[in-house]
Amino acid sequence: MEQHIPDHVPAELVVDLDIYDLPDDEADAHQAWQQFRGHGPLVWSPHNGGHWVAVDGKDIVAMWRDPATYSSWAVGLPDHGMNRQIPIETDPPEHAEYRANIARFFTPAEVNRLEPEIRALAVRLIEGFRERGECEFIGEFAEQLPLIVFLTLMGLPLEDRIPLHAMVEAFARHPDLKVKQDAYMGLRDYLDGWIEKRIAEPGDDVISFIATATIGGRPYTRDEMLSTCTLALLGGLDTVASSLGFWALHLARHPEQRAAIRQSGQGTLLQIINEFLRRFPIPNLSRVVTRDMVHRGVQMKKGDRILLSPSLHNLDPELYPDPFTVDFARSPRHITFGAGPHMCAGANLARSEFKIFLEEWLTRITEFRVKPGTTPVMKAAPTNTVEELWLVWP
Repeated sequence: MEQHIPDHVPAELVVDLDIYDLPDDEADAHQAWQQFRGHGPLVWSPHNGGHWVAVDGKDIVAMWRDPATYSSWAVGLPDHGMNRQIPIETDPPEHAEYRANIARFFTPAEVNRLEPEIRALAVRLIEGFRERGECEFIGEFAEQLPLIVFLTLMGLPLEDRIPLHAMVEAFARHPDLKVKQDAYMGLRDYLDGWIEKRIAEPGDDVISFIATATIGGRPYTRDEMLSTCTLALLGGLDTVASSLGFWALHLARHPEQRAAIRQSGQGTLLQIINEFLRRFPIPNLSRVVTRDMVHRGVQMKKGDRILLSPSLHNLDPELYPDPFTVDFARSPRHITFGAGPHMCAGANLARSEFKIFLEEWLTRITEFRVKPGTTPVMKAAPTNTVEELWLVWP
């Protein structure tokens, strides 16, 4: 165990759990996060520089909504030690304008405009393997759909998606800090060339807008451009793909819920999507404590790191009875997209991609299951994921 245990941390709150190496549950990656429960509202992990983990769901959402006490100055563990990721590693009031410059690409009107293209892409991908009777879902669909959509929005070549996705994966999930730093700098170096091109010849893509945007009445600095575009790639090329993997695996195991979705109307479908989002959260982010304080009898010091995990909030049995059951009758207030000022700017696009997946996949491949002889490969980590999933159908 890496011994990062400050003097103010009681020994009884220390748990030997590393968020990059949680003991696996082959049937359910999200179960791994529940091992933090049972010791108190806060526990301390000595790994990755040492950090608190908030365990109580009500505490987690309240902390998300209190940026004055729990700053977003550094949201990853361990601290990547590089330039801030904008806008996710900014606090109010500066956060709002940074976020608005990205969010304009993901308004309901913009997403509605994109929907026919996204739907056509989903259909094309499905039809590419439907007659074969099987697919490796992650590589052939889950990673393809959001990557192609987002690279198109960014104005980047689709043929670059494989090396870009590899760098995103390394930064998001690799436990070695040097590997994470190299991946992050690789993304920045790649984007720097494209920013230079867009400054010279702007288009109508995300990079062009950020390259010519202003903040507080002044142009973005080059570092702000790089940081914003890098974060956009990290979000756009990873989280939807990971979600789709968990959703497809669940539906492969639950034919009765596939039938219920096919029979649902649009209003019910949105509720179904929210329940899937609650049940299968992806990112788990940290905050920085901004002052010495006592929370529910536990002393925290200024500068302490604290993990605020949707995997613990969304699956808290005090908030959601029988939380590991997917129940389409729920109307959950999950925090998979965050809470407070840091709600995910791309949430509208993600919901559209999820809706299209459910509609088009379940129309074209009505009966499917996990391929016999294969085992889905899942990982509980700072960003939860399904790494491999073979599906077959009649």
